[in-house]
Amino acid sequence: MKKIGLVIASLLLLAGCSTAVFDQKTQLNDAAQTILTQVSKKTTLMNELDADAGAFPSTFEAAYAKDPNQDFSSEGPVAALISKREATYKKLETSQNKIEQANTTLTKINAQGSKLPQQRLSDALNSLKLAHLDHKTFVTYYNELTTAETTFFKTVSNDPSDHKAVEAALTRLMQYTSSLSQQAEIVSANLETVTTETKALQKAIAKLD
Repeated sequence: MKKIGLVIASLLLLAGCSTAVFDQKTQLNDAAQTILTQVSKKTTLMNELDADAGAFPSTFEAAYAKDPNQDFSSEGPVAALISKREATYKKLETSQNKIEQANTTLTKINAQGSKLPQQRLSDALNSLKLAHLDHKTFVTYYNELTTAETTFFKTVSNDPSDHKAVEAALTRLMQYTSSLSQQAEIVSANLETVTTETKALQKAIAKLD
């Protein structure tokens, strides 16, 4: 009876280990797929946001030429452009939050050890960490841009007829736009690395028993 009991206990232990590995594999796969999906979405949104920010000068100049006394921040094509950009930014942040959640899952699984593709998992986590840091910088630049826009609109409203002052203010604003665009390129490059490392992780996961 003791031998039978030991055999049963051993089988249960093996079954438990197999289930644990299966659960880890499933969680890894789900997290990796979430990252790939959201990185793709985020890249598209990043490009859209960058394009909208870059379209500000020509949009403003056309609206200003038509009616320099309008409230550019709340009506007309300029306000519509900003509203569109802000909506895109919110979607971008939603994608980033989902990436962070998946990253948390990978981090927890990595801490568990077991039969995991440690090198591939570490590479994926490292790329996610760098992408996260660059995203934080991007957010900082974006917030600075929105502050600069507020200052710009105040300058315009103070004296819409002062073309030189408006032109100078627009030039200053575009410096923030340029910096944001440069940071967007850095973020996009790191997202490409995240995609590469995550796909490599997926291949390693597929080989798990």
